[in-house]
Amino acid sequence: MTEQNKTPKQLGYRFPAEWEEHEATWLSWPHKEESWPDKLQEIYPNYSEFIKIISQDEFVRINVKDEEMRKFAMDCIMQAGAKLENIEIYFHETNDAWCRDHGPAFLINKDAEEQKIILDWGFNAWGGKYPPFELDDVIPTKIGEEFDLPVIYPGIIMEG
Repeated sequence: MTEQNKTPKQLGYRFPAEWEEHEATWLSWPHKEESWPDKLQEIYPNYSEFIKIISQDEFVRINVKDEEMRKFAMDCIMQAGAKLENIEIYFHETNDAWCRDHGPAFLINKDAEEQKIILDWGFNAWGGKYPPFELDDVIPTKIGEEFDLPVIYPGIIMEG
């Protein structure tokens, strides 16, 4: 079996547990009214408080659509009292806010030349239930490009 035909596990990579030390938490800024019917404005202070709590101990990397969304998000985050030096904003447009579902899965292997890689599961918004989702589906690849990390495409849908 050649290196190209091996799975990440066969190459020594593993999916770290959520409680293990990690570099950052990735989020996507909420913006889709349909996901928060008549509640979107109420979500911002709560989401910002969540970011504040995480930012006390680690980096928070946030996907936003554009400069306008960046400014709004940062205003909300500042009002919440987040640790701003731990906030990083990335211009990666999304369809929705569920980065836990559409974001990258980082695999690690401390003995490999590339110690961190991204696993890009396909994303179809829970079986195509909530289109559009094409922007969300490419988030792992965009993050891989941003950080110059290899991206593996297993060819299956996995969300959550």
